[in-house]
Amino acid sequence: MRDQIMSEFLKSLATPPVGSAVPVGGTVAALALAQAAALLARTGDGADGGWMHGLRLAEQDAFAVRTSDLDAWRPSSDVITSAASLLAVAERRLAEGAAPLDVAAAAEAVRSAVVIARVAIESRTGPVPALGVDELVSRAERITAAVRSGLTNQLVG
Repeated sequence: MRDQIMSEFLKSLATPPVGSAVPVGGTVAALALAQAAALLARTGDGADGGWMHGLRLAEQDAFAVRTSDLDAWRPSSDVITSAASLLAVAERRLAEGAAPLDVAAAAEAVRSAVVIARVAIESRTGPVPALGVDELVSRAERITAAVRSGLTNQLVG
């Protein structure tokens, strides 16, 4: 996955599975997290290396699902855990006035990642304990709302 061309990866996502369905939602969640980290890294210090962490989580998820690992939910849980630190970077970068569109895009990628990760966990284990997903979603939405309203130096509460 790490060295796969994006078009090849997307084609593999679009190809219907043969035999039993292999869920890839957790992998997509981790890749969204990696994209968010990359966007934040380009706005300044604070998220360097985060994109590689997201990529590692995507690879772990893909491997765990292919091998029917009983702990296949763990990479998705790590996506949710990692999301909080990325949102903190996004909030700080937004307050500093850094590239509002990139910060909002990163926040939305994080929001998407945590929602998908929650569903990936629930589909594998049933209802999940409180992982703080709703709070993370709210934080991401506040960042996006601040950018949309032009309040790039403060977050609306």
